[in-house]
Amino acid sequence: MGGGGSNTFVRALARRQANLGWKPIVVLNQANGECEAPSPPIAPPQRNSATLDVRVLPPVLGTGRKAYYARRPDAAPGVRELFAETMPAVVHFHTLGLAAGMLHLEAAKAIGARTVVTYHTGGISCPQTALLENGSSPCDGRLEIARCTRCRLANRGMPVRLADLLARIEVGDGGGGDGSLIGRLISSRSMTKAFIASFQSAIELIDVFHIQSRWIADVLRRNGVPERKMAFVEMGVSQDPVAYGDRTCEAFNAARPLRLVFAGRCSDVKGIEAILAALKQIDQRAPVSISLLGSGWDSDYGKRLLEPFAGDKRLLAPRVVGSEQMLPELVTHDACLVPSVCLETGPLAVYEAMAAGVPVIGSRLGGIAERIRDNVDGLLFSPGNATELATIIEYVLAAPSELRRLRRNILPQRTFDDMARELDAIYRDR
Repeated sequence: MGGGGSNTFVRALARRQANLGWKPIVVLNQANGECEAPSPPIAPPQRNSATLDVRVLPPVLGTGRKAYYARRPDAAPGVRELFAETMPAVVHFHTLGLAAGMLHLEAAKAIGARTVVTYHTGGISCPQTALLENGSSPCDGRLEIARCTRCRLANRGMPVRLADLLARIEVGDGGGGDGSLIGRLISSRSMTKAFIASFQSAIELIDVFHIQSRWIADVLRRNGVPERKMAFVEMGVSQDPVAYGDRTCEAFNAARPLRLVFAGRCSDVKGIEAILAALKQIDQRAPVSISLLGSGWDSDYGKRLLEPFAGDKRLLAPRVVGSEQMLPELVTHDACLVPSVCLETGPLAVYEAMAAGVPVIGSRLGGIAERIRDNVDGLLFSPGNATELATIIEYVLAAPSELRRLRRNILPQRTFDDMARELDAIYRDR
């Protein structure tokens, strides 16, 4: 059960599960109504595999603000009926929210299914969703009512001192506020309490948290998740291998510039501002080009980022590239920029770049730092530090041999098949 950005992950995993003897059913269930952080629209995947059974359930009912934080809508039509019909041995969640939350977990446990939750994003355990304390710095993930309320308010632009004051105001159970701005503000603390209570209840109903980076285990431990409920299984690439060869370049010049690439969605947590600020610091005559592969650049945020670079030929026009074409695209570049300012759980861009033989220049943070061996098969810099990133780019511009050295040190990458086999053991561990 999952939606939004996890759809591709779910479909790729389901096909491999079928090869292992399972009969996977992909369940989509979208919430209607508005809440503070609505999920993106979910498009049902195409039935392009005979082994992939896709069920789209009716929208959940009762999706107000309090239901959002408690992850408990009034009703989830069709879930119990589907489970009664199919009697799944395992229900694997790829999100926790209105569309797949407490009612779904309870329905799974009611038929004795094993419940597995993949920690794809910080929203699994973070009411602010991005694990960025006060909207600016990586958080250790410890859930506390006043602290998390202050963070939520500060993340929406409120001065931290005022946010801290409001976070300490207790107004009954809040009831979700009266819909006004004042009502929402004074009920913020009660919404945080509802989220924390929901997460603690979910822990009891979840058999296994599937984590893809070791830092996630620290977050879960801080919130009372026992070791026996955590399983570390890294992801990998889902595409077929590509040949990348040596691609030796003795010197970069106007005819053969240093080709950098950013592969990912245009989002403020992806650290794109650091790339653009670094580019401004580099001499415009330097032979460098940056490809932008991903969606979201037509948003107001994306347009605002690109506007100062109109006419700058170093920054290539953004393009959306399908997952099956990503490795052939990456293989034409010299290095991949992964400058996220959030704690990445399983940074797909890192896996794909290294599978294409492309060294990563990434932020020293979360899942990126866990997978890149600094100055061995990639280069790391402080999150958001554009000056440090510019220095690294200028360094490899002047020393192409360093990129060749990093490339030679890249190890064979994991695949979705590796992940599916390890998850299979978890599914069967009754």
